[in-house]
Amino acid sequence: MMLTQQNIKGQRGIISFDLAGIQFPVESRDIIGGVLQEWFENWMIQNNILFYKKSNTQDWPDFILSNNEHLEIKAFNYEANPGFDLANFDAYTRSLIEYPDRLDSDHLIFGYISKNKSVQIAEFWVKKIWEMTGPSPTNFLNLQVKQNNPTNIRPKDWRGKSPLFTCRRDFVLALDEALNHFNYSRYNGNWFSMIEESYQQKTNSRL
Repeated sequence: MMLTQQNIKGQRGIISFDLAGIQFPVESRDIIGGVLQEWFENWMIQNNILFYKKSNTQDWPDFILSNNEHLEIKAFNYEANPGFDLANFDAYTRSLIEYPDRLDSDHLIFGYISKNKSVQIAEFWVKKIWEMTGPSPTNFLNLQVKQNNPTNIRPKDWRGKSPLFTCRRDFVLALDEALNHFNYSRYNGNWFSMIEESYQQKTNSRL
């Protein structure tokens, strides 16, 4: 991978802001994920990697590469558990009906260390969504739940011993169990069967 070849791991950077002659390093971690995504976009341009983005930057995916592969960018504090959202639960389960190949999208995840006004890339990974989450004894998979309503699919710390899904089918089955548990009635028919059939038609492979 070109990021490895260029020794990106261990590199440090400074996030700064300049307005009306006042320039200062930004210490807030809230914007680091967005800045790293913009940095990666410029890194691809510099390395002549072809890609394009949808006009609505909030739409999935973050980048579409020249081979039509989809790439999402995530980032988290390497010294803590991954704290980002993988996807909105409602939007994701709905989108899989039309885009079941979203299960095969790659996610480039940067683990960073922010200290002394600098940001260092400690590690990075490329993973599918189901490789970042796993079964849960309460909600069938890691979910953020508010007022008995699932809002976001959350990751587990894949660096440790947390049980993770080992295939996309188990991940989709857990989503289906969560849908049934939280009494979702927006889908006519069996949601899992719809995803299974749609994935077969779209990819010519079994879920």
